[in-house]
Amino acid sequence: MDFRKQPILESLTPLPRLLFSILLVISCFASTFLIGLLLAGPLFGIGIKDIISSMSDFTDARTIQLLRYFQVIQSFGLFIFPALLAGYFFERSSTGYLSLDRSPRWPVYLVTLVLMFASLPFINWMVSVNEMMRLPDFLRGLEDWMKTAEDDAAKLTDAFMNMPSFGGFMFNMVMIAMLPAIGEEFMFRGLLQRLFREWLGNIHLAIFVSAFLFSAMHMQFYGFFPRMMLGIMFGYMFYWSGSLWVPVCAHFINNGSAVIAAYLSQRGILSGDYENFGATENIFIIVLSGLAIPVLYFIIYRLKPSGTPRVVMQKHDQIN
Repeated sequence: MDFRKQPILESLTPLPRLLFSILLVISCFASTFLIGLLLAGPLFGIGIKDIISSMSDFTDARTIQLLRYFQVIQSFGLFIFPALLAGYFFERSSTGYLSLDRSPRWPVYLVTLVLMFASLPFINWMVSVNEMMRLPDFLRGLEDWMKTAEDDAAKLTDAFMNMPSFGGFMFNMVMIAMLPAIGEEFMFRGLLQRLFREWLGNIHLAIFVSAFLFSAMHMQFYGFFPRMMLGIMFGYMFYWSGSLWVPVCAHFINNGSAVIAAYLSQRGILSGDYENFGATENIFIIVLSGLAIPVLYFIIYRLKPSGTPRVVMQKHDQIN
């Protein structure tokens, strides 16, 4: 046996793999952020102290450029690099470990496209319900902090969504739609969902835990449940299709449609706020949207490849 071809950390059991992955995320993010910070000086002609002190001024154009820059850095350092490295360490094949080496039949992508748009009224209804939630009085301080964090996130999103040129629109399609779709799906579905399945021994529990962490990572309480719902949807897309490219595609459609809606709205082509794209107060449409979700998922389920889904279990994981 050629041990040089064996995965470096093949012998690790699920829990140590999960702990190693957490350390990998921390180290990758810290190193890429540090490199990005050092490069920001010569790239933007500003000192490191000035960079840190100006990060909260969302009205300054240079600050927004810096924040866009660090947003891209974050996508690579926090999500993409750790997931790819984990795949190499655990299986010596990032594409194989993350199920990037398979693509389902084209009808799966078509149904996914229809599903993402058909689910918009129901997801937006969940947002409105989530926004009405209130914590008990003894948690008033926590609720005030969450509202402040939510307002800051909304201000930053509005600043990012300001696209005075077509070049800004294309950059946002990369920064807001493509990179998060790739990075977050690599991390939460490709890596964490698999690790939780191996550790907990239950794919459904793994999907829900990964979706919970996916939503919690965004630090936006008033959008927590609809975002978790999206995470669950992405998780089952991955499980039933066997390919990570399906939830990546769905995630890209979800984020990209918001960018397109914002751009068209700013050009006067589309009326209304981009945040309300697909929203409606018509209860019949909301119910119809909610019913369409399981129907379309059943179609994806029936289109799944024969045999066991691609999320391969290592020999030592089958003990669970």
